Amino acid sequence: MTNHLALPSRAIQIGLAAVLFTPTFVAAQSPGGVSVAHTKTAKANAPASTKGWTMPRTPDGQPDLHGYWTSESFTPLERPAKYAGREFLTDEEAEAVQKAGLQRGYDRTYDDPVEEPVYDSTTFGLTPALEGFAPNKRTSLIVDPPDGRMPPRTPEAMARPRAIGDRDYIEPDGHGGGVVHADTPKDIGVRTTCVSMSGGPPILPGAYNNGVYIHQNANYVVLQAEYGSELRIIPLDGRPHASADIHRWHGDGRGHWEGDTLVVETTNFRPEATFRNANPKTLKITERFKRVAPDQIEYGFTIDDPSTWTKPWTAIVPLHTIKGPFFEYACSESNMDVVNIMAGERASEKARAEKAKGASPPPKN
Repeated sequence: MTNHLALPSRAIQIGLAAVLFTPTFVAAQSPGGVSVAHTKTAKANAPASTKGWTMPRTPDGQPDLHGYWTSESFTPLERPAKYAGREFLTDEEAEAVQKAGLQRGYDRTYDDPVEEPVYDSTTFGLTPALEGFAPNKRTSLIVDPPDGRMPPRTPEAMARPRAIGDRDYIEPDGHGGGVVHADTPKDIGVRTTCVSMSGGPPILPGAYNNGVYIHQNANYVVLQAEYGSELRIIPLDGRPHASADIHRWHGDGRGHWEGDTLVVETTNFRPEATFRNANPKTLKITERFKRVAPDQIEYGFTIDDPSTWTKPWTAIVPLHTIKGPFFEYACSESNMDVVNIMAGERASEKARAEKAKGASPPPKN
């Protein structure tokens, strides 16, 4: 299974990324881009005023995106039916959504019983109030189509075998337990085995650890996800995409500047780690990063896969500054978890078969 452990070794990770850069790199974080401390109210988290604010820039003249950011948000990806036809919430509705989201952060324990607090968000400071969150008055992250909903899937996508994701091998039984489907190691998926955790693209808020560290110079931008501590190293020098035969866990990203907006186009995904079971051969994700305030980046992404959705769709996720550095997110399957999961399921299958024949199950050791 996946275990999570926070270790103060972030300097090692940042040092690894820095090696990739030329010696002329200067982290030109201006006072306008300094990370702000975690806060506990939506009011305190509101975007800073841009009055009198000057865009911080790197030595090569591009907007400075360097720093620690979070995508933590209470806004759903798709627009709920009760907000049909409405792009934004009222002030009162937005406040109610923030309060409800913060309460959920205190209540949830990530599918673990209350008596097992290893994933208790209040125990390890994983609540949005402690991690920081990005207030958002939109009724959905999806902004195109205008109805805030994903376009319909194509017949090809509907017939496509479902990809194996995190814990997809467990079929809940409705009584707090579940049936394990683990005939081969591949059934268990890449997250449980810690092969690949997260990091995008796209960048979307999850249950916790929604931070991203951005490191840049004239030739590269590095995005390091807090969840999984995984790196995306994106060239900005105009080189073409890798051969279509090369598939990477986070795809093959290529970036360029369009005015003050960083545009990153990513293709060449691996089938085991493709967003929402899209077709890795036809999926293209285009991300846009635009610094709009001292403490905010407007991040948007467009999903274009004609073999999976009937038309492209776009979402906007505000990224807000948070205090760094991040602790390392260490995932370990202990080199035995896959073996134990599969052995346990074989034993369960044998016990069920013996019970079905009227025999008593073997005694537990």
